[in-house]
Amino acid sequence: MVYHQVDYDLNVAMDKMIRKNFEETKTEKLDRLLEWILQNLYKFQTKDSSDKPLKCLSTDFVCFRGLLTELLCTPYESKEGWIICATKFRDTIYLCAYETPEKQSQRENATELQKTMSAWGYKFEQYMTDGSDPTKGVNENEEYCCVIRSRLESHSLVYGAEVDGADPSTYKTPHSDLKSFVELKTGKEPVQDRDYRALCRFKLMKWWSQSYLVGIPRVVCGFRNTDGKVHTLKTYDVEEMSSIAQDHWKPEIMLNFLNKFLEFVKTCVQVDDPEAVYKFQRECNGGDISCTYLGHDPQWAFMPKWYYEKAFSA
Repeated sequence: MVYHQVDYDLNVAMDKMIRKNFEETKTEKLDRLLEWILQNLYKFQTKDSSDKPLKCLSTDFVCFRGLLTELLCTPYESKEGWIICATKFRDTIYLCAYETPEKQSQRENATELQKTMSAWGYKFEQYMTDGSDPTKGVNENEEYCCVIRSRLESHSLVYGAEVDGADPSTYKTPHSDLKSFVELKTGKEPVQDRDYRALCRFKLMKWWSQSYLVGIPRVVCGFRNTDGKVHTLKTYDVEEMSSIAQDHWKPEIMLNFLNKFLEFVKTCVQVDDPEAVYKFQRECNGGDISCTYLGHDPQWAFMPKWYYEKAFSA
């Protein structure tokens, strides 16, 4: 780990901040990612299809990284439940995460302190980004996303991922990988042993999951006090996180679970219809994972008509 001393006040211009619009995010579902796919269909051409009209994406799964991160952490988060809906279209399974009633209740009933702590994370990113002015408010709705093509065992995946920034000393355009990118995080400065255990047990696990999925090698954390003042920056190498975590979690167990879940989804999702939906759910407190075929249910359908009518029309 690398340490640096700083003096960042995360409360600066808090009254000018534009809060994240969660209702818009819920409505969008996979729309932004699907828009990108439509604009970049040529990237999905294979040797066999290069001189023919595209008939499929030649990809097993399309989703956002946040969904994969939640799945990776599932073996070690016994209390967390989740809902994932799946739709198969032209042999590709699209996965969309839905908010559980418990998580919606937690978000809607968040205290002012919890909202402030969330805002501190965005403010820290502003301090760390070259050219940003910390005296100005942060728009929490603005983000930079990359689209990743990857594999896990036999599964091919394409997923969108929000990234925080890149090291200007190593960044080159156009970037074919994310080795120059850096994840930016905030956390309470560990004071007691239980604080350090919580850092290893929960935060490092999520940081590793997010970074591993997109090949980001470093995470910079701004450790703050209870007043929102950051005095210490610590840089973690993603490859070393599991060792630092002292056996609180193991990457191989997490990756094995994700692999098995994707196999389960492939087995369950048989109907190839952009309007048909399967619902996968894990109950809170370590409940089993269930699959329910919902058919054409507008409450859970997430594939927009403008996408599946245009994707392979030429």
